[in-house]
Amino acid sequence: MKLTTLFTSTAILGLAAAPAAAEDFQMQTFLGATAATTVAFEEMAADLAEATDGAVNITVLPGGAVVGAAETIEAIQNGILDGQYTAPSYFAGSDPAMGVLGDTIGAYPDSATRDRWFTEGGGLELARALYEQYDLHFICPIYWPSEQIPSTVPINTVADFEGLSMRAPGGLASDLLSRAGASLVTMGVGESVTAMETGVLDATDLANVALNVALGMHNQAKYSVLARHSMAVTEMSVSLDKWNRLSADHQQAFEDACNSMSARLSSELPEADAAAQAQAMDELEVTFIEFGEEEAATFRTLTQEVWADWGSRSPNAQAIVDSHRAFLEELDLN
Repeated sequence: MKLTTLFTSTAILGLAAAPAAAEDFQMQTFLGATAATTVAFEEMAADLAEATDGAVNITVLPGGAVVGAAETIEAIQNGILDGQYTAPSYFAGSDPAMGVLGDTIGAYPDSATRDRWFTEGGGLELARALYEQYDLHFICPIYWPSEQIPSTVPINTVADFEGLSMRAPGGLASDLLSRAGASLVTMGVGESVTAMETGVLDATDLANVALNVALGMHNQAKYSVLARHSMAVTEMSVSLDKWNRLSADHQQAFEDACNSMSARLSSELPEADAAAQAQAMDELEVTFIEFGEEEAATFRTLTQEVWADWGSRSPNAQAIVDSHRAFLEELDLN
């Protein structure tokens, strides 16, 4: 009996000491294979595999490799994907809270200040609670720079949006631009380049300078406008079931890797934008326009109108709006 007891105890101790089974994550990004963000994600995946001795293995899939950008949550729920590096705004059409989480439009002066909402204003807890309703775990927000507007005409004030024909992707930024008077058109990125070249579009709401230049947005559009009309959130999230199967140490390693990637992009993306801006000014003769405080104040007022509308669409959306308003008041930025 004593030998049996000893054997049983030893077996239990052996099981307890056994390493956790490796978890493989198929994760799709929102941009192409050569995008700086995708490359950074691939390097993060390699670092995480090394840090966890191969226990957490991520296969990085470029945007559109498996499903469209607006379909990744459903793909994760159905087991087709295990996670995503994306923007909540892609899901604004099905959940207004995702729209409010995904773009703070004109509320904050810059992305770094807005990202403090996640760490200091309760934003991370709200994001995780929202994502859990979709059986997802929101790991961390990832830095994304303020977006610019490539335009064929100068846009110096909010009033200059009146009557402009613009490509816009939907969500809160589109709502803001519509309230400013722009006439919005839904079309793909590639189509919008051609549309500006043929005069069908005056401008397009797209991304940061480096990406806009790389996509050929400034072949015809000789203006780039920093209106602070859109301040998108990007994030990394995974299946809640698979997250819960990770050990606490591996969960922490995953979160640390995500935050390190965000910190890296917070320096690399602005550097890339500065280089692209210099190139665009020199080689493409692009004029860069930045809105001043008076125009920023106008957009902040319109932001409150957009928030009032979108917040009224669901309790979750209203909770995020209320949290931002409280944090902005704390920062004396209302």
